[in-house]
Amino acid sequence: MSSTSSRSSTPLTGVSKLPPIITNEADREFLYQINGFIDKEMAKIKPKNEDQRYLIYKAVFNKIIEHVTAYKYLLTTIKKEYEDIIEAIRTAQQKSVFLQGKLKAMASEPSTIRNYKKRCDELEERIAIVKKDNERLSKELLELKAEREVREKKPEEKQAPVKEVKKDNRRIPGLTLEESTDISVLNRKFDQLDRQLKELNISLKTRFLPKTQKLQLKDTLDKKVSYRDQLLWQSQVYKARGQKLEIALEAAQAYNRVKPPHQTVGDAVILAFQHAMGTAAAAEKDHPAGGDGVDNTPSETAHSSTFEDDDPNKEKEAEVMLEYIEKFNELFEDDKFEEAAIHAANSPKGILRTQATLAKFRDVTSKYGGRSPLMAFCDALMSSVKATIHKPNEGLSLDCVKAGLEENRLDLVCHWLAQDRLTVTGDMGHLIEDHCSCQVPCMCGGQALAQNVFMRMHMHMDSAMCLVRQGKANMALQHAKEKGVLSSDFLLFILKHYPSLQLLELLFQGDCTLKVGGSTEQCGHASSNSVTTRSKTEDSNISGKGTVLPLGVTLTTLKKSGHWHLAEGWLQRLVYDHHETGKFREILQKAVLEDDVTTSREWNALIKMMHDDGLEDLSLQLMAVVIVATSLKSALKAHQASLHMTGSL
Repeated sequence: MSSTSSRSSTPLTGVSKLPPIITNEADREFLYQINGFIDKEMAKIKPKNEDQRYLIYKAVFNKIIEHVTAYKYLLTTIKKEYEDIIEAIRTAQQKSVFLQGKLKAMASEPSTIRNYKKRCDELEERIAIVKKDNERLSKELLELKAEREVREKKPEEKQAPVKEVKKDNRRIPGLTLEESTDISVLNRKFDQLDRQLKELNISLKTRFLPKTQKLQLKDTLDKKVSYRDQLLWQSQVYKARGQKLEIALEAAQAYNRVKPPHQTVGDAVILAFQHAMGTAAAAEKDHPAGGDGVDNTPSETAHSSTFEDDDPNKEKEAEVMLEYIEKFNELFEDDKFEEAAIHAANSPKGILRTQATLAKFRDVTSKYGGRSPLMAFCDALMSSVKATIHKPNEGLSLDCVKAGLEENRLDLVCHWLAQDRLTVTGDMGHLIEDHCSCQVPCMCGGQALAQNVFMRMHMHMDSAMCLVRQGKANMALQHAKEKGVLSSDFLLFILKHYPSLQLLELLFQGDCTLKVGGSTEQCGHASSNSVTTRSKTEDSNISGKGTVLPLGVTLTTLKKSGHWHLAEGWLQRLVYDHHETGKFREILQKAVLEDDVTTSREWNALIKMMHDDGLEDLSLQLMAVVIVATSLKSALKAHQASLHMTGSL
């Protein structure tokens, strides 16, 4: 565009025209420069930076306005309009931010006021509490002042001066100044010193004794030795006297048989003594006794034989045992519990195979991993049974089993019993039985192990109970019946504590009764501590007519023990099994007629329970059978009463 170009008008229309934008090569070159400038500046800034882009295009617009003269006014006006619009947009954005903040403040004003009110209420409540505490403290202060005035008015009693304990401000040996003020380090040091004190006390009581006791033991040993020598001398004298009396008796008997003339009994005895002395001297010549030149009389010969029978090691037996005990104490104090356990288990004459030693192992806990010292001693004790050929006594065996069960080593207890290394007792069986916490059937094997113990002790009732807890109800009843321990008490107990459909089906097969051979007095002679006994009157009623458990007693027991669902399931199964034959009513009627224990009130309670649980048909059948049975029993009693009256008349 040239600076000399001007506006021209068209003569035909009379409308003025603007000159063209690009008129020469200089304008085209300027346009290329402008585009290059825009590309260069846009490459220097970020594409999304609107402010920088605005400044670049603003600078380009100013250059175009300066270069073009014909469009200068128009471009200046356009530029001004753009700048006004942009400024208006910026102002509006700033105002919008301010208005948004103001709007948020106005929106949160109600909650702020509510929080202030809540805080005000809390402060007022706290002020009231503080005032109340101040009043209470004021009253206490007045009471203390009054007590102090009363105490000051009383005459002072002279008290003996209390000796003040001087504080030791010296540092603890072995600790730095920082460690002396660290609570954790001081606690560890205190625990260490306390442990050392306990070890010293134990060592003082077990390892060390006063010297006077050693002298006393030596005096006692000397007295025992002298007493032994005195007894040996007396035995020697008595043996010699006995031999002389025997020789004299034989000589007298020979004299009485022959009665030679010119000889008395005394002469015969003297000759016998001389003959015996000559025989002893000849034997001494044939067998000299060490060449010491001392003749051995018969008494001396007997004395020497007595010494040959004695074991020289027996004289040092007490010393050996004492050394053995001291060695055990040393191992125990050095925390060598495994070695101490083996040492104690193999002690001579079982001096350390006692419950006291077991209690000593029980009172300590190992500082290291692995099994406990108690189990180490029990295992060593069981391992030494084969070598010593002596089982532990009943108490020690029971303690070993208890230790094994406390550490859940039922397998180890089973191994001991299988190897016959325990003295089996009934308490051991009950201990194993109580250790089992399984539901029926037992899965841990404890009941089977307890049953083995009870079978060894011939405790058939407890053995049958273990079979029940193993889920073997059929075997339990058969075992109890064979051993003659099947009773109503036993059945009631297992029905109350371990009921099952299998047990109910076994108890009531076909006619709802379990027949046993003989009365309860014959089959119930064996009782168990685990079975709760009933009264004699109730037991005699239940056991009548050869029936161990009547139907009503069974249902009432299941109801009271919380197993009513089993009774309902069993009755429904019984109805289903006899649905086609129609014998269920006959079976039910026979069971109710044979039940002389269950009262009408108990039957009504059972009928109501069935009705409430939705068994209307079963409850109606039972109600009809109970009514008929009650009527028949009443009529039978009236008939028997009339017969009795007729017979009396």
